[in-house]
Amino acid sequence: MSEAQAYLNGNFIPDSEAKLSVTDLGIVYGASVTEMVRTFQHRLFLLDDHLERLFSALDYACIEPPVSQAELKQVCETLVERNAALLPDQHDLGLTVFITAGHNLPYLGLAELKTCQTPTVCVHTFPLAFELWDRKYAVGQHLIRSEVQPLNAAIFNPGVKSRSRIHLYRADKLVRRNNPEASALLFDPAGYVAETTIGNFFLVQGNQILSPRPEYILGGISQRMVIRLAKQLGMDYQETDISPNMILEADEALTSSTAYCLMPVTRFEDNQLSEGIPGPVYWKLLTAWSQAVGVDILQQAQEIGTARRQACL
Repeated sequence: MSEAQAYLNGNFIPDSEAKLSVTDLGIVYGASVTEMVRTFQHRLFLLDDHLERLFSALDYACIEPPVSQAELKQVCETLVERNAALLPDQHDLGLTVFITAGHNLPYLGLAELKTCQTPTVCVHTFPLAFELWDRKYAVGQHLIRSEVQPLNAAIFNPGVKSRSRIHLYRADKLVRRNNPEASALLFDPAGYVAETTIGNFFLVQGNQILSPRPEYILGGISQRMVIRLAKQLGMDYQETDISPNMILEADEALTSSTAYCLMPVTRFEDNQLSEGIPGPVYWKLLTAWSQAVGVDILQQAQEIGTARRQACL
């Protein structure tokens, strides 16, 4: 096998052939829920947690899954086993699962009613693009307050990971008009921190790790890992309202996300955080994460990121 495979509606096919129709509701309405999982040593990390969140999202979005959770887990593991064989041993994959609501009935008509009522299921993988974030482990990231607010639960539950994420796309685009290297930090209507466009936010204050209240955020699988590791290190974890001033006064700020795991924040708006360098709690958490998964997360990202960057020259 020379080309990676994908899974689409019951079949394993070459990745280049995995395409959606323009009539698919994932395109027409953005009516699709999704999960992204990564591997460590070619093994999917916390896959069950991701799939449980996916099936909860399907129920909320009123999409009837055409496969069971157990069947989808087997698809994911099979796909990684096949596609990881194309990678060097030290590299790892990202895996994306998405399920759409089917096809748009007004486009196809009653003759295709069954097709329109059958959700689309797709699973595909990709080599993790470490070159996009490897340098930030050591220097940190720059976050800027976005004018875009998170989803309101009265409209759509922000705890559901859907493909309808254009507000997050817009948030980063607006921030990067003047600061191309920065990322957006969203605040709720009351002016408290919610989340970034791709992950959860934390503050370190003494022996406490603080995280925003859950009402306006997507509760992350990686966020759960941070909580677990914090308790392992003897730290307290608390969900609370986080104001901009609290960010400036904190010892450290961090974010978590599936691909990069944990990242320091060393600048907020025009202000340095933790003297502009990653703090000690960040390093302890990242070390503990590496030990838990059997991979030196920093070393892997830096070595592969450098190689991939050089290959682009």
